Amino acid sequence: MTNSVGSLFLGLLITFLGMALMFYIIKSWYKNSEFTPLSFIIGGVLFLILAFHAIIICGAMTIKSYGDDMEALVGGYVENLSDDTVLSQADTQAILDRMRDDLPLVGHYADYANFSGHTPLDIAESMNDEMQHFMNEYIVKHLLWTLFFIIVGAFCIIKTMEKGRGYGGRKVYTRAEEQF
Repeated sequence: MTNSVGSLFLGLLITFLGMALMFYIIKSWYKNSEFTPLSFIIGGVLFLILAFHAIIICGAMTIKSYGDDMEALVGGYVENLSDDTVLSQADTQAILDRMRDDLPLVGHYADYANFSGHTPLDIAESMNDEMQHFMNEYIVKHLLWTLFFIIVGAFCIIKTMEKGRGYGGRKVYTRAEEQF
């Protein structure tokens, strides 16, 4: 439970800091433009989307850090079985269900296991390797979606900005417009 809450808070913090940085960068690039209420509404929607992705990425990274713990748990679950026992899909699903009870965060990411044909000697390493591989793919997929939403969101925010007087409140004149 504490790792779930930690992933939640870390994901929200990363999203908040990222959104603040994005608005700062946009404003520094478009100094003579002002954000409109629609810019902030788009920013709020973008915050929710990015927060979702950041939270689940943080959770996936937490699960990756469980590698040794998962191997030890699975090894403990099968230690009483004969080394030449061939595990079925139902056996490996029962192992995953037990792991989900011991590591609740795993339950949010993995709900099906089919490691039939493995033995108690190699099931722990196989399940850990597969979980690590799955989490790597999961993180990359959500990072790519995050990048997509950042690009689209920044574009939409820029398009909703109004041309204004910018910082300082004074107009800059070209030579042809100089007033005497």
